[in-house]
Amino acid sequence: MVKEKAKMCRKAWEGREEEEESGEGNAQARSHRRVEAAFHCRTRENIFIEQRARQELRLYPEREGMFHRGSGLNLTSGQYTAPVAGYYTFTATLHIARREQRRKGQPCRGNHLRVLICVQSHCQHNSNLETVSRLESGGDLFTISVTGVLYLQAGQYASVFVDNAAGSPLTVQSGSDFSAILLGV
Repeated sequence: MVKEKAKMCRKAWEGREEEEESGEGNAQARSHRRVEAAFHCRTRENIFIEQRARQELRLYPEREGMFHRGSGLNLTSGQYTAPVAGYYTFTATLHIARREQRRKGQPCRGNHLRVLICVQSHCQHNSNLETVSRLESGGDLFTISVTGVLYLQAGQYASVFVDNAAGSPLTVQSGSDFSAILLGV
């Protein structure tokens, strides 16, 4: 696996050298370079999240409408492994359905939902992207998004986590998405 990663990085570097040698190093050519690493995918099916649980999202299928440039996206695990070290912008937009309705008058203290994009499955502060939403009593369906920039070393991965601190289970609806693009090295 390490040899494969090194080979992938070497090919990416050799491609850059060829572009520079062929005259593509000038300003006009640089403005028309293609995106080296990016993806956009959607969940294939609903994903059940237990109450008071943190879960990594998986099940991103390869299908029509998915965009994928470069290597690194594992559709089964839901993890994106950086092919080269650099700054990546990540976005996750999740469509959430409440599984059980809270009864009127029932306290909602502690009912919140966190969506995180974590590096190497470590979801500590200052090493991930995070958004928190308080679950209000109205509405069965809502959308929550997280976006931002993370620096990844070549071979590090990022993935989406849902931390359900609510007193009832939730469902991440199919069609929720996860995307990233390499901004620069």
